[in-house]
Amino acid sequence: MANQISSEPDSRIHVAYLLKMFPRLSETFILNEVLEMERQGVKVDVFSLMHPGDGRFHGNLSQLKLAVRCVPREKPESLWSKIWKIEPGLVPPMEQWESAVEFIRRNRFPKDLDMLLRALLIGAQARALGVQHFHAHFATISTRMAALVNLLYQIPFSFTCHAKDIFRETVDRRLFKELVDLSAFAITVSDFNRNYIIENTPDVDPDKIIRLYNGIDLNFFEPSIREPQTDPIHLISIGRLVPKKGFDHLLEALAILRNKGFKFKTTIVGDGEEEAKLREMSHRLQLDEYVHFTGGLSIEEVRKRCAESSVMVLACVPDDDGNMDALPTVLLEALGLDLPIVTTTLTGCPEIVGEDAGLLVEPANPKALADAIERITAKIKKGELVKGTARKRAQKLFDLSTNVSTLRNYFETSLSENS
Repeated sequence: MANQISSEPDSRIHVAYLLKMFPRLSETFILNEVLEMERQGVKVDVFSLMHPGDGRFHGNLSQLKLAVRCVPREKPESLWSKIWKIEPGLVPPMEQWESAVEFIRRNRFPKDLDMLLRALLIGAQARALGVQHFHAHFATISTRMAALVNLLYQIPFSFTCHAKDIFRETVDRRLFKELVDLSAFAITVSDFNRNYIIENTPDVDPDKIIRLYNGIDLNFFEPSIREPQTDPIHLISIGRLVPKKGFDHLLEALAILRNKGFKFKTTIVGDGEEEAKLREMSHRLQLDEYVHFTGGLSIEEVRKRCAESSVMVLACVPDDDGNMDALPTVLLEALGLDLPIVTTTLTGCPEIVGEDAGLLVEPANPKALADAIERITAKIKKGELVKGTARKRAQKLFDLSTNVSTLRNYFETSLSENS
């Protein structure tokens, strides 16, 4: 019997993610969120404003059902040639063009014609696909583009803001407020972030700023059954090798520990602009036999390295321009793996660690960091850390399925209010 094509309409909600670059090795939280949306029955499209960078991706990218639609910057004549092919019924009315152009002019966006033309192409494709809602990550180019698409096509949008788009001194607070005003809602990833936004964005509507933690796949991040190695203690630190991750302070703390005769080995996972400087610093501090730099790794390899470790250490500090980590994903993953954590009191880190999943120290204090590593090691050796404590915290606050379900409910509420 031949397969019959159902005439029933697709009852799933249809959301498009609008992102600066997708996929990206350092942004596992976005890939995980999109994958979980698909698992929960949401129809998802992704529009990427740039082609992927260096071709290194996580293995679970293959689980995606969607196609990534790249709409990169092009010469205006090339964009115009594509625009002329848009179906007449997908061209927005003149008053919506005027709103979009005024938004661009008011905010003095660079490459203004490029932004307008790409927003037109994205909106036309989204309309043809039946997209009901856009969601962007970071209150930068992706959210500005989502706002433009909204002004042109009246497709509601929301966005998640994280760190650099909140804390940097260069953040335009007036524009940030306008993005919130135009959006259906704005997500941020910690209570610290939400309070900071409300306190530093004049007249922003606090009811539209929602705290929703990033989540991790707890089926993927399962604790190791082996006992943690303590002689020497195996430390792991993961992140882009950039100033705000504080790897230079970690190396100074490790030099203090080595001088005291403390036995350890440390794996540093990640790459970035400070890699050469940090490798040279490690050599200068005579840490070559104690510290191993792996470069950037896939999430599968990161999980393996964490399973071989005993403590997760992340020495987050503020950047010179005010940028800070907001809710470091690697610390959430450490909780899922039941790894005790040593990190700083910066931003959302205390919300991750709580009172019993590790130790917190003031930022940019290598001695305090070294002391905390010693203390957490002593606790492990004495059996004072209750197995499963960190894991339970991850299950309570950072479960991907639960938190994405909450986000999906916000999408559904937006659609019902705009239907």
